[in-house]
Amino acid sequence: MANFHLEVKTISRGRGQSLAGSISYITGHTLRDPHLEKTFYHRRDDVLWSQIFLPCEAPEAFKDLQYLCDRMEQAERRWDARTARVLIGSLPNELPVSEIIRISDTFIRKNFICQGLCAVAAIHEGRNKGAPENNNPHVHIIVSTRKLGPEGFSPLKCRELDRREFILFWRKEWAEVQNQAYTRNHLRIRVSHESLEIQGIRKREPTIHLSAADWRREQRGERTPAGDRKRAIAVRNMERERQHTAPERRCNPRRTR
Repeated sequence: MANFHLEVKTISRGRGQSLAGSISYITGHTLRDPHLEKTFYHRRDDVLWSQIFLPCEAPEAFKDLQYLCDRMEQAERRWDARTARVLIGSLPNELPVSEIIRISDTFIRKNFICQGLCAVAAIHEGRNKGAPENNNPHVHIIVSTRKLGPEGFSPLKCRELDRREFILFWRKEWAEVQNQAYTRNHLRIRVSHESLEIQGIRKREPTIHLSAADWRREQRGERTPAGDRKRAIAVRNMERERQHTAPERRCNPRRTR
């Protein structure tokens, strides 16, 4: 079933968060945080794809992940600086890996690279082996807060992107690139960034998104409160769908001869 999800947050030193640690987590690469003087190790076997995205005028050295992390950290002087933006988006189960890579690539280039920003992205596959149709493939996108040019990162942050209107814009763009992929693959499925109420859909209850910790516990066979709520919503939606279609069947009885 098509499922729309895109969240936007920041990596903040003031909250004890590490840019290198975050990039290590999504890519599985070992990286050192020069600010914390700490090395992060994250071994992953679920990374389908990862890539560094740079503006065309960026120096060649920035293609190295550790070098990129170091320069992003050095561009920030404040102890409580926000070092990057993070976007996490769900991806379609119904499409092949090549298409979900294309969705992510198109979205990143259209919304960030063309603005002079850089990004690191990684797609994680779902691990629900028993029911692959309910897998949870998703992409993590870490975006710089400063533009990257021939001389390195700009001394000025792109603060205009902090406005809420950009979050709404990115959510709309995320739905659009997915729907374009569905069209390319001749599927009638569509997703929307708008709430069910705005869409005029009241028969279906909106589902919830599991946190990374809850999702990992569920994959180990543990039941979580959030997982139970999500399953209960799915059952209620199935019941609503059944009640919605039942009158149609009664109004169109099969003719017998």
